[in-house]
Amino acid sequence: MKREEGSQDLRVRRTRQLLQQAFLELMAQKSFQAITVQDITSGAMVNRSTFYDHFVDKYALLEYSMNELFQEALAAQLPHARRYSTENLQGLIIIMCDFFGQLHGHCKAADEHNIALFESQVMRLFQQTLRRWLQESGADEPDPGELDLAVSMASWAIYGAAQHRGLGSLTGSVAAFAVAVAPRIEAILGLKFTPA
Repeated sequence: MKREEGSQDLRVRRTRQLLQQAFLELMAQKSFQAITVQDITSGAMVNRSTFYDHFVDKYALLEYSMNELFQEALAAQLPHARRYSTENLQGLIIIMCDFFGQLHGHCKAADEHNIALFESQVMRLFQQTLRRWLQESGADEPDPGELDLAVSMASWAIYGAAQHRGLGSLTGSVAAFAVAVAPRIEAILGLKFTPA
């Protein structure tokens, strides 16, 4: 029974991977609005019913894909990050710069609607990560509303900094940029931390 469950789980992961890969390839060619479920299933070489076994619609696939890409980037940049630290914050800034570059460099038709759609997905993931880090890092227990506000402000400030870097004429490495930006983000957070 366990072996059967394991092979089924592997098939599910493989199918989702095929659908995600086809979707991301299409994103480099077309706007999100122009992509159909038929386009995705053709690219993944699966039938429509298989798509709907895994995702309700292309928006669910978008959410899944963004989450997978973010988790991969987080694992690659910060493999042991479980708590807030200045170094982890710098890594998060680097990831945001990379996501911003991909959004504007790889999406075929990055119109305002597409950008807003991706921004909301990316911001949700960044805010979840930052909030979890702060909650697990010995921060003085702020009011939950205060923590949410600080996380939201810091996440949007990171996005704004990444956007400024991506659209501006800044030179230097992304790592040096992250080192320069991190103290400003920490000032926005304005919370006291006990080192881990």
